[in-house]
Amino acid sequence: MLTPPPSVQEEGGLAISQGLRSLWQQRSLLWAFVLRDLKHRYTGSSLGFFWTVVTPFLELVTYTFVFHVLIGVRFVEGGSGTHYALFLFCGMVTWYAVSDGLARAATSVTENGHLIKKVNFPAVVLPGHVIASAVLNQCIRLGLLALATIALGRGLSWHFLLVPLAVAVEAVFVLGVGLLLSVTAVYFKDTVHWVKAVLLLWMFVTPIFYPASSYPEKYKLFLLLNPLAHLVGVFHELVLNQRLPHPHSVIVIVVMSALSITVGYSVFRHHRDRFADLV
Repeated sequence: MLTPPPSVQEEGGLAISQGLRSLWQQRSLLWAFVLRDLKHRYTGSSLGFFWTVVTPFLELVTYTFVFHVLIGVRFVEGGSGTHYALFLFCGMVTWYAVSDGLARAATSVTENGHLIKKVNFPAVVLPGHVIASAVLNQCIRLGLLALATIALGRGLSWHFLLVPLAVAVEAVFVLGVGLLLSVTAVYFKDTVHWVKAVLLLWMFVTPIFYPASSYPEKYKLFLLLNPLAHLVGVFHELVLNQRLPHPHSVIVIVVMSALSITVGYSVFRHHRDRFADLV
């Protein structure tokens, strides 16, 4: 049912530009939805938008205590708690954007049936705006990471200027997968539960709480095929290690992002006319 239509093979990379161009053409509506999403998420809470900072900080303290203090995980020999906290927070910043974007994109169409039923409503805005919201939150956390690195770590180098490019490639990857999940959820209501379960597993098999070098040799293939592992590694290299990421990681991320948006948008476009009858 969700097999990519023939247009995927016929148009190939054109789906990438078509998907991104569609969002660009609807950028005013997209931004309005992003603002509405942020306002809806934080309105009525005592700390408001500041929860974007508080939540990851509390989890950072918890994970640092458990993995560094109790279990004794080190990403460098003799590394201090401060070093581990920066390492962990850098990985968490990437993970939050990916997990939040995918989990919410999966339900973006089914939860907005009243909008889908409107004539000529651009359905791509629904998964698109939750991805944009997740990226905006990531940028705020990256700013905090930069300040923490300056205050507690080695500071920043010119490599940090490449971080926006890494965020853009990541956003394209998440958008493509999010589009595919949003379509899947229309036909299979259990999709959101599967997504949450897979995201939890994905988090622990990705080198976020531990260094990639600690991965058992017999499972290295899982690491090499994990796009999130490469994404986290790229941010570690650019922000903390102050050097260019390995070309293999860059190639994997770019290829996976291109494949993701090509398949995701092609499937989404092929099925969007049926949404109004199914949601």
